[in-house]
Amino acid sequence: MQVLLEEFRQLPDYRKNKVRYTHPGEILFLSLLALLSGAGSYEDIATWMKERKRELSKFLGRAFKAPAYTTIRNTFLGIDTQAVEKMQQKWIHQLSNTPKDSQTLTIVATDGKTMRGSANKEMSEKARHIVSLFLTESKLTLAQAQVQEKTNEIPALVELLDALNLTNCVITMDAMHTQKKH
Repeated sequence: MQVLLEEFRQLPDYRKNKVRYTHPGEILFLSLLALLSGAGSYEDIATWMKERKRELSKFLGRAFKAPAYTTIRNTFLGIDTQAVEKMQQKWIHQLSNTPKDSQTLTIVATDGKTMRGSANKEMSEKARHIVSLFLTESKLTLAQAQVQEKTNEIPALVELLDALNLTNCVITMDAMHTQKKH
């Protein structure tokens, strides 16, 4: 857990007024723990942190002041999502590269999905579509990318695969991806 916390602490601090006890990376990490514990809203996350203030102070190694739910919300709205995604990909890649039997192949599944509720008819925005790479054995999403408008998931998947250094893998794809170039 400490290793993952240190990864979150490396996220860039986007705020102009940096306050020591509310580093955005720590808020995201503690929010993740709260969500895993059953919190379902910003208020629930803030309550979870307040109730565990003493334990969190020990875990963080310093005095901890639980942020208000608005601070938690602002952290989620202001954080650099690309930095979070890079951190997640690095972590998943480390997990997937654990030494295994040389005879074992890693199975990576690919799939594209339209994100429910992401359309905005008032702004004439279509629903977002993402393509993902999924490690079937460990049940982790290795990487994902949003499909650009006026295209399909083929170029997005090619871009994802080019960005990753996958070795000793079997990659499963939909029939749409049976292209000569692939």
